[in-house]
This record gives sequence, C-alpha cells and structure tokens, in this order.
Amino acid sequence: MTGWLRRRWRLVTVRGHSMEPTLHDGDQLIVRVGRTPAAGDLVVFRARDVVPNADLTWMVKRVHRIEPDGAVTVRGDNAHTQDSRHFGAVPRDAVLGVARRRR
Repeated sequence: MTGWLRRRWRLVTVRGHSMEPTLHDGDQLIVRVGRTPAAGDLVVFRARDVVPNADLTWMVKRVHRIEPDGAVTVRGDNAHTQDSRHFGAVPRDAVLGVARRRR
C-alpha cells in the first residue's frame, strides 16, 4: 500500500515568494501525481524543462490556460514572478501533478 501511495501522491515544500499571497515560503503541498490540470489549479512542474539554467528542481504555479497540445500556460500569484509570460507554456510531460491541499 505504501508504494502505491508514493506513486500517487507527493509532498512538496514551497521555496520562494512567487505564489504569495496564496502560498508562502515553507508551506507544504500534497500533490496528486499524474492528475490532469484544469484552469485555476496549482501545478508542480520540472523547472529545468522551461528554464534551462534554473537552480530549482520544481516550480509551483497556477494554471492559466490549457493549450490544444496539452501544454499548460501558468502564472504566479505574485505580480513579480517569472511565469509563462517569460518562459512559454509548460510541456505536458514536465508536469508532476496538481496540488490538492496544503499541509
């Protein structure tokens, strides 16, 4: 049972301020791995797939729009953040999953 849970759910710790005021540095999110995102969802995705020189492994952003090819356009809740306006849409295979709740 534990292996199944680990494949389906992940605990992610927020680092930085790009999602303030919704999320704060140190918040923990329970992420549903493999879940298809919808507009308004918070998604976790591989940072280096969209920002090659990123010093982060994962990024958390809000889905703005789903593209026809399944890629997601994302926005940060903080106006002073990098998001799809800077790096383009996030490829579908870069998305880890959808944040379901804060822990």
